[in-house]
Amino acid sequence: MRKIKILWIGLILVLLTAACNLPGAAAKNPDLSPYYTQAVKTIAAQLTQGAQGVPATQVDQPVSTQAPGQPVPTYTSVPPTSTIPPAIFPTAVPPTATASPLPPTATTKPLPCDWALFIDDVTIDDGAIIPGGQGFYKVWRLKNIGSCTWTTDYDLVYASGDLMKGDKVVPIPGPVPPGGTMDVSVYLYAPTTPGSYTGYWQLRDESGNWFGIGDDAEGAFWVSIKVKTPPGPLHTPYDFLANYCQAQWSNDAVVLPCPGKEDNTHGFVVRVDEPWIEKGGQDNEPALWTHPEFVNGGTITGEYPPLLVENGDAFISTVGCLKNATQCDVVFSVYYSADGGPMTLLGSWPEVYDTHLTSINVDLSFLDGKSVIFYLVVDVNGSYKGDDAIWMVPRIQ
Repeated sequence: MRKIKILWIGLILVLLTAACNLPGAAAKNPDLSPYYTQAVKTIAAQLTQGAQGVPATQVDQPVSTQAPGQPVPTYTSVPPTSTIPPAIFPTAVPPTATASPLPPTATTKPLPCDWALFIDDVTIDDGAIIPGGQGFYKVWRLKNIGSCTWTTDYDLVYASGDLMKGDKVVPIPGPVPPGGTMDVSVYLYAPTTPGSYTGYWQLRDESGNWFGIGDDAEGAFWVSIKVKTPPGPLHTPYDFLANYCQAQWSNDAVVLPCPGKEDNTHGFVVRVDEPWIEKGGQDNEPALWTHPEFVNGGTITGEYPPLLVENGDAFISTVGCLKNATQCDVVFSVYYSADGGPMTLLGSWPEVYDTHLTSINVDLSFLDGKSVIFYLVVDVNGSYKGDDAIWMVPRIQ
């Protein structure tokens, strides 16, 4: 930039010198203002072009060569003009926004009205070995994962496979709201011929529509057993508590589910691992909690499969009432039927809520060699309210 100014200053000096040497210069002082003005304009234009993109405060002002007495020239700031060809640096165009495709809308599959989820085999695991001809309760635990409540008009129904002499239709204990669980059971008999047997079951609503488990709510659940021995009695020792759902529990009119539910007014039986007993403490041995039918004079009976009794066997248990069952007033009884004979009383023990338990130990040697069916019975003695009776570790040993 400074080189340009020096060149132009030199050019002005040359012009001035030339003007002084023009013909007639001595006779008359020439007017040089037009030359000054043109030179200054030219310099300003060149300086402007050379200073593109540089702020005006950074551009050196031209050196004045004004002659004394001449008016001060004025300078007009000329904004820089881009001389960059558009083809080299094209004008930036903001990109056009392209709408991204929206994700597909999720399609929610409607929840079926009736749909079950298998939770557990409460009794008789798959492949359980059952003696031929022996009766047993099969209990499934199911969860209602549909949108409709299962009412007492719903049924457990036989679908296919081996029926094993069971009822084809069994009302469910219901009602079961969505999200609730239930234990549903059926009493069956092991076939007499050795082999493997499987029966398939489903549920049915009040309109006769069948449903079950699985992704399509149409799958069946099943009972699967093995029979390895021909019909015949079991051998002692025998644990009545461990096998309580192999017994058939009933009142005078209705077969009861096993395990039962505490609000079943027909009566119920459930296992309690560490019961609180009427003495006030908690026992560390399991017990059968039985409650007769909720009527005055009600009863509950558990009929067990046949046992082969041997000399020296004894029926042993401790009976009483649960803690806080202050109105408990019942009669415990054990009956038997030997070799198909009549139902006979083995023993009877009244029990009330008095903080004392009753121990039972009855010699069975007189039944040596016999096939014996045992019955555990609890009868209401007066009012049924509070008759929460317990059999603690009932067994034959």
